[in-house]
Amino acid sequence: MSQNKSIYIIAGEESGDVLGERLMVSLHRLESFSFYGIGGKAMQEQGLDSLFPMTDLSVMGIFEILPRIPKLLKRINQTVDDIVKIQPDIVITIDAPDFSKRVVKKAKKNCPNTKFIHYVAPTVWAWREGRAKTMADLYDGLICLLPFEPPYFEKYGLKADFCGHPIVETIDNAILERPDNHILILPGSRMGEIKRMAPVFADTFMRMKGMNPNLKAIIPALPHLRDEIEEHFFGMDVTYIDPKMRFNAFKTAPFALATSGTVGLELAVAQCPHVIAYKMNPLTWHLLKFFVKIRMAHLVNIMEGRIIIPECIQNECTVDNIMNSVLDYPNPNLSAVRDKLAGSNEKPPSQQAAEFITAFLSKDGNAI
Repeated sequence: MSQNKSIYIIAGEESGDVLGERLMVSLHRLESFSFYGIGGKAMQEQGLDSLFPMTDLSVMGIFEILPRIPKLLKRINQTVDDIVKIQPDIVITIDAPDFSKRVVKKAKKNCPNTKFIHYVAPTVWAWREGRAKTMADLYDGLICLLPFEPPYFEKYGLKADFCGHPIVETIDNAILERPDNHILILPGSRMGEIKRMAPVFADTFMRMKGMNPNLKAIIPALPHLRDEIEEHFFGMDVTYIDPKMRFNAFKTAPFALATSGTVGLELAVAQCPHVIAYKMNPLTWHLLKFFVKIRMAHLVNIMEGRIIIPECIQNECTVDNIMNSVLDYPNPNLSAVRDKLAGSNEKPPSQQAAEFITAFLSKDGNAI
């Protein structure tokens, strides 16, 4: 490989910034690269000079996006111009899918020797499977985080590989003692989730405390969400912790009640027994049923093809159902989850991803 290999990385939110940082570290271990692109604090600490603030891309929801469309269009064109000027060997997009796809579609026309790779597959197995063909038309490679994802894209000719889930790098496999004097409650990371889930979890905790008066609750809470959470748990025996400490809490909690999401996978990797629950707007739920192909919410259950961790979703999200799930907990063997998420070899997922990426470079350093 030549000495002047360049990689352009685009991340649009905090989770992508962390993925990008780990990827940059792993790529540096393999070769010397020049990095360009868009990223946050984590990627900048690895030497990235972000083209513009990553927060310009961290927009969610149609009503939040609409007033910012002119600025987003400007950022798309600015990014395309930068890529075309640099002519990098490889462009890696990590998230911000709508932004990234528009950038790649435009940049490809004027970067004939550049390979385009996306990190984190869209959930085509859950809904809108047609996105798999769109990905194949735009990208040369795709890094998947879940073991069952590659075939959805390979059938359209896209080179896709399961390189392991970053959670196994985040949560170590040390076994810690789990005292039985508390439970962990995770009511969500967004205000809407908390407004729907905190009352149910608070009532469930009170029911559990009626059976065990010494029981306490631990709740990871972001500062801007804590007031809302405290309102629902007012007067209860609750300790609030910094969410940055949550992984240690996952490894020491004897049980957890969690709002459905990535946190379920994190709890499983930490081998913490748990039940997930979720409620959404009834109209949204009704519409979603027509589009979503899967009937399970927890990623571990989806990987297994059956319910091994209890789910209390929508109409089933009641105190009675959650309590029944706790009392009749099936106690699945969660130690196998880490192995299934580790990737194809014993190397860390970020290193597996880096090796997938460098395989697109020929021996003279140019993209093949």
